[in-house]
Amino acid sequence: MTDFDKYLEEAVTKDLPSSEDEADIKDEDTCSVQELAANFRLQYKPQDESVVSLKRDYVLSLGADHRFTRIAAGLSSTAVHIYDLETAGGLKTVQDVPAKEKTEMGATICGVQFLDEGSDALLVGTTDGMVRLFDLRTSGEQARFEYKSEPEAQFPQVPKSLTCFDRNANSRIICCGTEQYIGSVHLLFFDVRERKQLGGFYESHQDDVTSVRFHDRNPDMLCTGGTDGLINLFDIKQTDEDEALQNTINTESSVHRLNWHRNVYDKDIISCITHTNDFKSYECEEGDEVASFERSGITEAIRRKNAGNFNLINAHNLEDNGVFLLAGTNYNRGEILRSVSVLSKEKLEPLANFAGNKQIVRDSLFDAKRQLLVTGGESGIVSVWTQDATGNASNSGKLKTKIKSHKKTPY
Repeated sequence: MTDFDKYLEEAVTKDLPSSEDEADIKDEDTCSVQELAANFRLQYKPQDESVVSLKRDYVLSLGADHRFTRIAAGLSSTAVHIYDLETAGGLKTVQDVPAKEKTEMGATICGVQFLDEGSDALLVGTTDGMVRLFDLRTSGEQARFEYKSEPEAQFPQVPKSLTCFDRNANSRIICCGTEQYIGSVHLLFFDVRERKQLGGFYESHQDDVTSVRFHDRNPDMLCTGGTDGLINLFDIKQTDEDEALQNTINTESSVHRLNWHRNVYDKDIISCITHTNDFKSYECEEGDEVASFERSGITEAIRRKNAGNFNLINAHNLEDNGVFLLAGTNYNRGEILRSVSVLSKEKLEPLANFAGNKQIVRDSLFDAKRQLLVTGGESGIVSVWTQDATGNASNSGKLKTKIKSHKKTPY
């Protein structure tokens, strides 16, 4: 039994401590309330909120359909809540995908994804080694993607648990990442239409895979990251792992979350949030570093004093190809939630303040067209955030980065 399996087994038998239970480390803003309002030119408010459970369930993963009209919230219990998102930002509960009745090793959610451009086919990944496909029109499970060992295949033994998954741009392929098991780490591939496994890669990572992200337009381009600090870029048209591996970037840290972006020249950028709450981004083809910010620098940018409380949540794309970082703190149960724009390789600028946050946020979604943010976290709340027109009217409007197109800046 691996250490990861032992952790999951322990999670079933006793309540694990929540970060909300930790004693607060003293923290405060670095400026006055008036200066804070002037620094953060956009003010957001909760437009609607929904508590997913009366039990102590975390919202660990959020997914949105192509039109951003339906939201899936994956819980630590393995249940999934489905909401319709109204134009003005209201949440309407549609249905629930119930928690798995039998789970191995205390399984929890490792991702939720709508399969295609519609809002009815939903993929739900759980850490017990399974991605299930649901048809929300019938509330029934349509398929189950689970690796089955083939004794005749020259392939190392695969662990039963998964850590993450994603589907590609044409909804044909699912890739799942695993933790290290008997000296090997696996990227497993499945054909969605044929409902079959396609094999996998197992030589490119040396430690647990923590994030797999397909390119949003190129169905054959995949980036993966792990606790070994590596970001690997693959062309999955190539079935041989050595030929498929196009580039390897060493972040010299531990990868927590990856995202795809495009700069002003329409070149692909990969961003990385590390387990130490640092932010790094790289040019996709050459692997050159585009931007790098340590947690202390981002803490300063959101106008907080103590980096020990800091929590970097996500990196989101703006309509003008800019990027902003969503960040919070663990102080006072996560009441601080703010964002900063990435202006250049070495410059961050305060962007938006989300007043009224009630939890430590674990995942987020952003609709650039409507300037709407959805968050979920450790208090089991799904929140929809919209701009507060009464908060700072002189600076309200669309989120944009202050970058001139002729400058050689990353975003």
